[in-house]
Amino acid sequence: MPRPLAVSVGLSAPRAAVAALTGAGLELVRVPEAELTRFLDGNRRVVVALVYSGHPELTASIRRIRRSSPRGRIILLADAMVGAAELLDAMRAGVNDVLDPNDSFLLQRRLAEHVHQVLARRDRVLVVGAHPDDVEIGAAGTLLEHARRGDQLTVLTFSRGAVGGNSTDRVGESVASAGLLGARLLMGDFPDTRIDNGATSIRFVEAAVTEVDPTVVYVHTAHDGHQDHRAVHIATVSATRRVPRLYCYHSPSTNNDFRPTKFVAIDDTLSEKLKVLEQFASQAERTYLEPELVVAQSRFWARTLAPRAKYAEPFEVMRELSDPFPATRVQEPDTPPAGVSVLRIPT
Repeated sequence: MPRPLAVSVGLSAPRAAVAALTGAGLELVRVPEAELTRFLDGNRRVVVALVYSGHPELTASIRRIRRSSPRGRIILLADAMVGAAELLDAMRAGVNDVLDPNDSFLLQRRLAEHVHQVLARRDRVLVVGAHPDDVEIGAAGTLLEHARRGDQLTVLTFSRGAVGGNSTDRVGESVASAGLLGARLLMGDFPDTRIDNGATSIRFVEAAVTEVDPTVVYVHTAHDGHQDHRAVHIATVSATRRVPRLYCYHSPSTNNDFRPTKFVAIDDTLSEKLKVLEQFASQAERTYLEPELVVAQSRFWARTLAPRAKYAEPFEVMRELSDPFPATRVQEPDTPPAGVSVLRIPT
């Protein structure tokens, strides 16, 4: 899983800032102001952004960063000579703090506090599917919105989809998709079309819950014509009974009993969702993966959000409680797993 980003806009970050940000596990990148918009369009995991007084595009840069990373911290580095008008404009645009780059001790301490606060507020998202491409069809736009907010994403897939294609190809497609989502991929090897909802399936999800400690879970709806989807739903509901938020997504095989009450706007991530779905080339003949149909369905589900959004993904709400225990995992592992992690089922 990629490390969360810190960006320094225009200038190289002071040494104390580098120490604080990299020491907290962030990747620090210097981005020229002229390239900021393009950079933000392709990197939605910015945790901290450093901006500097005296730049003519300061306010515009702050607003771009705030739109891209709603939860991120934007820090203005300015010495005692900064003007009151510039400070006021920066605060109105969305700056969270103003620090003196010459005060190394305070700069390092405050940046470490900001990083801790942002990472501690991130959701830990577990999305569960029966086969490769299930979670992407149902929730990729929403998962990309989670990534945009800096949340930690894990995709758990039961089967390698051997009935629907070459399993090696489908695993590779899942790896590519997870890379675009910024998600960790956990994959089982349950028999395609013969997944059950019994103890083995429940333990499989419980193992993921133990490892991820999710605050949010997405899974198939029970109102689905595919037996694997229904089995995964039942097993996941049982295994995630202590997770505060549980939602069910729509699939091509979902039936008319699906009753969504939560709609997530995906206007900003729909084009990225289409790129994610393109990774499943072995399934290209499936009509439900046609971009025109994906867009049309997203447009249909957004009708309840109009005029605030044009595209949305629908979810049934199984459980939606506030998390009484704030996240305590505030740092990514030093050596995150590459590609597929094989999740072992406890015996």
